[in-house]
Amino acid sequence: MSAKSSIPLRMCLALLLCGAPLTLVAYQEETPKAAEQEVQIQREALQISSPQAYRAHLHLDPAKSLVLTAPVDGVIRLVNLKLGQKTAKEAEAFRLDDSRAALLLKAAKARFLVAQLASKKDPGESSAAALEAAQAELDLAQLDLDRLVIHAPFVGEVHKVHVLEGQFVRAGEPLGIIADVSKLQVEVPVERATAKQGGDVDLKISENSLKAKIDAVLPLNSRFEALRDLSDNLVSVAVSLDNAAGKYSAGQTVHCEVIPVAPVTSVATTSVKNQKDGKFRVQILRNNVVRDITIKVLSKIGTEKVFVSGNFQEGDEVITASTVELADGTPLRAILGEPAAATAPAPAVGTSISAPRSGTPKTAPAKPAAGGF
Repeated sequence: MSAKSSIPLRMCLALLLCGAPLTLVAYQEETPKAAEQEVQIQREALQISSPQAYRAHLHLDPAKSLVLTAPVDGVIRLVNLKLGQKTAKEAEAFRLDDSRAALLLKAAKARFLVAQLASKKDPGESSAAALEAAQAELDLAQLDLDRLVIHAPFVGEVHKVHVLEGQFVRAGEPLGIIADVSKLQVEVPVERATAKQGGDVDLKISENSLKAKIDAVLPLNSRFEALRDLSDNLVSVAVSLDNAAGKYSAGQTVHCEVIPVAPVTSVATTSVKNQKDGKFRVQILRNNVVRDITIKVLSKIGTEKVFVSGNFQEGDEVITASTVELADGTPLRAILGEPAAATAPAPAVGTSISAPRSGTPKTAPAKPAAGGF
């Protein structure tokens, strides 16, 4: 329905001004007619998507993490690790029972001594070869004994301990996990235009906003596939974070700009307004009350639309044009006939209607909402 055809129906939206609090939801019948100002607006219904449709859980991982495993079958004799404990490089972490290996080493030493004495009595080639073989057996016995002690390969933090003292383990079975948390990393999706190796990406960790260094630009990870509905120009980046001071912990949740945490919808770029704090907002009509919604711009759809996220609800309508600047909390009512008919249905979404106030030109057009993106 056009603005011109709607006037004979005497239907309009009236803006309650003087004499009523701006927080009123509906007009009050005792409000004087002269206190109302008539306004022509245009609005569109919002198609809202839940942020769960795009959710991908991100968290910090250690730059280095190693699973310590049993080198041979055996019984755990000693466990030196505790969860959360800091470990030094080459510190003893686990020890398997070495009784048999110690006896084999003792026998190898004895054979080496016999071969050594024989070589001194008869320094021939045969004696030299026997001595060399005895030396190799001794070295192998010592190696087998040393392998039963598992050391921490770097300075780190104990994240898992899988075994107990006295437990039998098979070769290759995991014993524990040690991680270097002095440097943390995470893979996040970003717009291709902002992805540059060596550059920075904005992240949010535990309410702290920070910049992390981009180590590599990668194809979009399959777990971010749902985000292609919002933008077809995304890539994954591997980013790292210096954590020598221990400010952050492995496993902390990470938020990035591309993944929405609030309901998502698309609006016209002309509906997006700038705020004094540098953020963006749109005005919506909710239960006949004007509301300012702070938004995050996710991506552009051509030149006329953008995907945004914000505190939207089902039934919200975005205001795209208005003849009067509308403040947050302004209540509106639809008029059908006389102003007392407060229960009249709202005009069809997307139409522009008016009922001019005395002294206001009947042809006053609706103007786009101030601002723009």
